[in-house]
Amino acid sequence: MLECRGVTVRFGGLTAVKDMSLRVERGTIHSLIGPNGAGKTTLFNAITRLVDIQEGDIVLDGRSLAGERADAVIRRGVVRTFQNLQLSPFQTVRDNIMAGLTHLWKGGIFAAMAGAHRTFQKEAEDKARAAAELFGIQNRLGSLAGGLPYGILKKVELARALAAEPSILLLDEPAAGLNNDETAELDETLSLLKARGLTILLVEHDMSLVMRISDSVTVMDFGRLIAGGRPAEVAANPDVIKVYLGDDHGA
Repeated sequence: MLECRGVTVRFGGLTAVKDMSLRVERGTIHSLIGPNGAGKTTLFNAITRLVDIQEGDIVLDGRSLAGERADAVIRRGVVRTFQNLQLSPFQTVRDNIMAGLTHLWKGGIFAAMAGAHRTFQKEAEDKARAAAELFGIQNRLGSLAGGLPYGILKKVELARALAAEPSILLLDEPAAGLNNDETAELDETLSLLKARGLTILLVEHDMSLVMRISDSVTVMDFGRLIAGGRPAEVAANPDVIKVYLGDDHGA
């Protein structure tokens, strides 16, 4: 479904990602792991066209993403979350979720003047409620985001991404800052989304979560691919063990 083919990203004289390749199969959970600074988020940024690639290609369903704008990538079904929450604290949970649906509006100013926006607004509210119900936050839709606990805000961001109707969902450290119960809920939700046919590319440092839910795991270090395969295969790989337990790295 999604392929990175020899992707290289440079910032001036710094090479953040070097000749990186991976393939995410449709309907699977594929985890991308590695120590801090390995280039995982930079690769996410390249896939979603927030940064340019200098070499290689990124292909979704046989068509390149490399020349697309970020908004066009979203319209092609690639939706992501971020390490740091990207929510408006002064808007309600409903409005924050609905903000992820603006790319679905096909009308212009004349359509809005004719009242078509009211139909779109109702559809967007329905989608926001459905996404909120999946994460158990439907009773928070009218609450301002700024007054909510961190664990709830994580669910709001995930609900916003899901409401955007992705074909592939890129999650950047969704378990960061969650307690054990919240992580267990995330585990169940991601498994449910996979069962519904959603493809997920996951960056995560919680290795127990990664090993439980992943169909495939790719490991990066210093911007390069060092291992890939089934979770058990990757966990037993000497190069991976060295990256996580060696003197020069930290998980």
